[in-house]
Amino acid sequence: MRNYLSVVGFISLVNCQTTLDQPPGPNTFTPTLTLESTANLAPSVTPNVINPTTPNAQEKCPGYIASNIRTDNSSIIADLALAGDACNAYGNDIQDLILNVQYQNATRLNVKIYPKYIAAANYSQYILDASLSPSGKIEEKSTIDTSDLLFEWSNDPSFQFRVRRASSNEILFDTYGTKLVFEDQFLELVTAMVPDYNVYGLPEAIRGSFKLPNDYTQTFWNQYNEMNDQPVDANMHSVHPVYLETRYDSSTLSSNSHVVYGRNLHGQEWVLKPEKLIYRAIGGSIDFYFFSGPTPTEALAQQQLGVIKTPAMMPYWAHGFHQVRWGYQNWTVLREILDGYKNADIPLEGIWNDLDYLFQYRIFSHDNNTYPVPEGREFLAKLHADGQYWMPILDPNVYVPDPTNGTDSFPTYDRGNELELYMRRGQGNEEYYIGDQWPGFSVWPDFLLESAQDFWADEIERYYQDLEFDGWWLDINNLASWCTGSCGSGRTQDNPIHVPFKLPGEPGQINYDYPEAFEVTNATEAASAIAASISQAAAYPTPTTTIGTPTVGFTSPTPGVRNLTFPPYALNLTLEGHSLLRQSIAPYAKHNDPYNSTSYDLHNLYGIISSRATYAGLLRAKPGLRPFLLSRSTSPGSGSIVGHWGGDTNSRWGNMYMTIPEALTFSVAGIPFFGTETCGFNGNADMELCTRWMQLSAFFPLYRNHNSRNTIAQEAFRWATTAEATRRVMKVRFELLPYTYTLFWKANQYGETVMRALSWNFPSQEQLKSVDNQFMIGPSILVTPVLAPLLREAHGVFPGIGEGTRWYDWYSLEEVSAAPGQNVSLSAPLEVIPVHLRGGAIIASQTPGNTTKQTRMNPWSITIALDDKLEATGDIYLDDGVSLEPEETNVVSFKFADLNLSISTEGTYNDNNPLASITVAGWRGDRLTKVSVEGAGPDAGVHCEGRHSQWNRRWYQHWYPHNDHQYSQVYNCRGLNVIVAGGALSKDIKLRFE
Repeated sequence: MRNYLSVVGFISLVNCQTTLDQPPGPNTFTPTLTLESTANLAPSVTPNVINPTTPNAQEKCPGYIASNIRTDNSSIIADLALAGDACNAYGNDIQDLILNVQYQNATRLNVKIYPKYIAAANYSQYILDASLSPSGKIEEKSTIDTSDLLFEWSNDPSFQFRVRRASSNEILFDTYGTKLVFEDQFLELVTAMVPDYNVYGLPEAIRGSFKLPNDYTQTFWNQYNEMNDQPVDANMHSVHPVYLETRYDSSTLSSNSHVVYGRNLHGQEWVLKPEKLIYRAIGGSIDFYFFSGPTPTEALAQQQLGVIKTPAMMPYWAHGFHQVRWGYQNWTVLREILDGYKNADIPLEGIWNDLDYLFQYRIFSHDNNTYPVPEGREFLAKLHADGQYWMPILDPNVYVPDPTNGTDSFPTYDRGNELELYMRRGQGNEEYYIGDQWPGFSVWPDFLLESAQDFWADEIERYYQDLEFDGWWLDINNLASWCTGSCGSGRTQDNPIHVPFKLPGEPGQINYDYPEAFEVTNATEAASAIAASISQAAAYPTPTTTIGTPTVGFTSPTPGVRNLTFPPYALNLTLEGHSLLRQSIAPYAKHNDPYNSTSYDLHNLYGIISSRATYAGLLRAKPGLRPFLLSRSTSPGSGSIVGHWGGDTNSRWGNMYMTIPEALTFSVAGIPFFGTETCGFNGNADMELCTRWMQLSAFFPLYRNHNSRNTIAQEAFRWATTAEATRRVMKVRFELLPYTYTLFWKANQYGETVMRALSWNFPSQEQLKSVDNQFMIGPSILVTPVLAPLLREAHGVFPGIGEGTRWYDWYSLEEVSAAPGQNVSLSAPLEVIPVHLRGGAIIASQTPGNTTKQTRMNPWSITIALDDKLEATGDIYLDDGVSLEPEETNVVSFKFADLNLSISTEGTYNDNNPLASITVAGWRGDRLTKVSVEGAGPDAGVHCEGRHSQWNRRWYQHWYPHNDHQYSQVYNCRGLNVIVAGGALSKDIKLRFE
């Protein structure tokens, strides 16, 4: 440790960091006992996708034959029966099925295939209840004749179906020539795909591109890899079986898009091949939704509005900047971090806590030595008075106290135990399932029970009486357990017990990793870090481990029995050994619901049911206020109550790049409030990486810096360059807050997207289909980050150039000079991230303050970026920013045309802030000299100052020969509070430019 601290101290000095640079030290809670490492081992399996000896269900199985067809205006129902002898490839074939096709509205088609005979004993095995995940229904007046989608089927040679687009007869989904396989532990559906198809989505995974490869397998089974939370192309914490497909027509220079959603949350895989897509699940039923689009944003909106629900409105303050670290050891350290940001003049909205505030990592507790309640109340009183917020971590597992030690009491456990609401061991054993989590042996509330939901809300409300937190970030809610099986059964007297691996910051667990190119920018420090890493490895050698037992071979199906532990079809899970048992509650664990549901069937749903219980608890603790809640584990419908962060990412340039595809995939999934661990969680950031990452994350909805306790500090004020870059980019973020907040309101109301791929806003331009080094915020803001080290320029395209679209530099409002499709080099010194504004947009901004609260009390400015017709429009949504159901709202619309700016309002919310200035960019014509309120006298008005854009006349004449005598001009009109009295955006106004 001494060697490490000397290295870090030297690195910190070179990089001009201030105090608190070093890791905060060892764990303040060190249990006496450590769970043996073998407890975290499990037998291995060989995933089917890499096992050539497993059965080919398409060759072995007979398929089904449809009969007894019944139709009406909006549905088709049929019986499906096995077309031959049962194949029992990966389970027991289901003899009789029901086909139920619903034309739910003009743009939504639902195809369900499920067992004909369902009883309570097998209900959750096959049916995903609407109480667990939202579903669609047939809307009034919906008919087959009015649908944009058509369902067709055949029995030759066995049941197969297609979904077509009615307007063009285009086939969107095609199982012809393949067989439907439906077994109690295996489903398979195969669709043909067009050549070189463009598919996006299927989160959660860390990928190198937004567009999915055409030879790729996405596995879904929630797991936590504590050694590497960012495995590439692997299963993670969330399950969203949905994809967006876009098809381009080069002859018409157009495209059509549709969304396919497989509503099933059992373990599953989507196997993408060059000419087909194979859907496989280890349980559940076929429940596919098709959304016709035809644009990407329309198709995504149809999914949200019709099935998974629209995203939640987060409180306004959630859009500020937030800071957290695992390693903030006490209230004093939190105050030092707040002061560090204040002294650096960097806005900070919220200070968060990782596990440090808890007593021995037990939820709903506090460490009286480091986070005593009286001091916390004083801290929170000042924090709230300053317009700032506190967000602690919460894990939905409950520590089981040592029954032989009267001092090891835990009231939260006791209250839940009295209600008998924890999950059970299963397999005929009604004892609690006791696994291992951060505090030691733990149990998990069964949130399927109303009593468990009430218990959880009571605990949240009870804790709020001690410390007035402002929200929660819900972690480890993917049923992760650091041992195999109910390892704590009969051993709770060993509590508190350490997890079976070393935690960051403990001896031998200091992280010396640095980003790519650190050896170039900091050669001496990089060499010292390597030496320290070698020294640590010699002092604390890594034990040689093997998987606990030999590999389990292919498990043949047993008639009438499901093998929940080792199902015949083995998923390609990321954890070593690939077993469902690894670092997770065992699949045979049981819930307490009327169906005796197993974790095998509901494993991927624990994230959403724990989120709902926590959301309800926040409403109980803070009635009438919008809950601010993040969840690590999500599934379809989660976005209506939570946001999501991308897990413990690594402090590497490659990982920073991959946050863009990850964020865009969650836009596909209907969870727009997404963010990452800015500057990285694992490993040490350096000045350049943290600077570029602070710039990039400023345009993600969730903006949070978070790192581990075994690395150097990385708050934005640690490096002078990072601090300056952060001040600059936060000014942009805060200026865009009304625009961004309005986008979230539109997402909530209409299913619109917030963070967008360029191809979504310009769907006719095929060259944009793979662009993921740039992205857009809504329809009007283009972000081009620097994503590699040592660069002082960024590269990107400007969509729509040559087709009438105009672009303006956000900082100068200079019009962009570029050719259609040109990959433009943009100046990007370390302190700057290129941002551009699309012509035709009107952006209303407020002067940035140190918090969103201060910002919302500042004057307004309006920026008008003219399109090729010299027109622009825009709007903003206003409310109090915190109420769950605001009593007063206002939608303010802006329109600029013919030298008139109209401001119209719809609503009663009163914003009293004055209008300070209006800027017009891209004007072509006679000089603008003043702006006045319509109807004012000839001497009234405010003077406008103008300048020519730095324009390349030759390029301009080439693309706009009809305007070759005009240049792009920028005008700024200040002091409008003189002519527009009072709240400028609370009344209808018309302004005239001359």
